[in-house]
Amino acid sequence: MIISPALLAELSGLFGILVIISALYMQGQSFVDPTIRAIAFQSFAIAALFVVLYLQSGDVTLVYLAVITGVVRGVLIPRVMLYQVRNFKYSLRETGTGQRTPSLIIVGIIFVIGGYAIFKSALLPALVDPLASVPFVLLLLSFLLIFTRRNALMQMTGFLEEENAVLYAGALIAPSIPLLVEFAVVLDVLGVVLVGVILSASRDVFLTLEAPELEELSG
Repeated sequence: MIISPALLAELSGLFGILVIISALYMQGQSFVDPTIRAIAFQSFAIAALFVVLYLQSGDVTLVYLAVITGVVRGVLIPRVMLYQVRNFKYSLRETGTGQRTPSLIIVGIIFVIGGYAIFKSALLPALVDPLASVPFVLLLLSFLLIFTRRNALMQMTGFLEEENAVLYAGALIAPSIPLLVEFAVVLDVLGVVLVGVILSASRDVFLTLEAPELEELSG
């Protein structure tokens, strides 16, 4: 092996930290464009992590997951979402709770600390890899992003983050299962359909990507 096991372990931890930082960065954004770019960066970080895990285990399934994650979630879906931004004539940003970005970052940090504590006390005895705490915390942050946003594109980034967490956990727990790759493909196909069709319909019918009642309240 060209890369030492110690270095591979450090790289795994580094990419895990980058994933969490990108998730917290997304919590602190009220505009759509940087949030979409952040989910693309996060997807690339997870794809790189899959490559590192492949170098550790030699399981070629992880290479497939890295390619799927990098190409579809890192390039294709973000490009479709940015296309929605470019073709929308109003400024795409949150108008409700999502504008309170400083408080949401603090809540996100609390989720990280609390999620790690829950993982350490409840799940770590069953999952010997401490790196598995990263997808668990990422899943909690994705729920927070979905529930605190009203803009459809912002919520979509939360769903993509949730999918990243699920695949991340699957790659750590059972990467050799072929069904995991098929599951990743299905999630990505559904993601493209949701972004390309549902968001276009929302923009054309409601002339907004936010909940109509929120736009009425904001004037």
